[in-house]
Amino acid sequence: MGPLGVLAALWITAGRSLFGAGGSLVPVFAISFGPALAVLYLLATYYAWQEVKLQRAGVSAGLPLVTALVQVVGWLLAAVFGLLVPDRVDGVTVSAASALLGHDLVGLSAGFGNTAGILTFAFAIAVLLLTLASRRKAKEAARGIDDDVREQLERQESMYDFLD
Repeated sequence: MGPLGVLAALWITAGRSLFGAGGSLVPVFAISFGPALAVLYLLATYYAWQEVKLQRAGVSAGLPLVTALVQVVGWLLAAVFGLLVPDRVDGVTVSAASALLGHDLVGLSAGFGNTAGILTFAFAIAVLLLTLASRRKAKEAARGIDDDVREQLERQESMYDFLD
């Protein structure tokens, strides 16, 4: 989870330079988008690892399949974003996709690149939130709090809120 997240951040930041699309945005992404994306994935990895440690202690929660699917989609979006993000190289706008498939794709790259970038970041946040939820559920299971107990506690809490 963590290494591929960092690799995705590196690809978006500077990997596109391999295709001649590394221009003025490389330093900008090196201090903004890349580190932020890497931190999100590394935090998600940390919380997922804590959940795995709880599993080894006898708590059988496990990371849900949806977390893995969101993670994979996030990596694919990062790959697409790295291909589509336009950059200025020697006064010419270029993207990795336009360098590979022809300069006519620069406009499409700009249009779809922004959407891919937003979705890349949104999916990274979603992975972090999903791993936090899994970790919380595993910690509750380690304390003996299952779904039935949680529901009873919530009912009691809402009854006291009603009385206030």
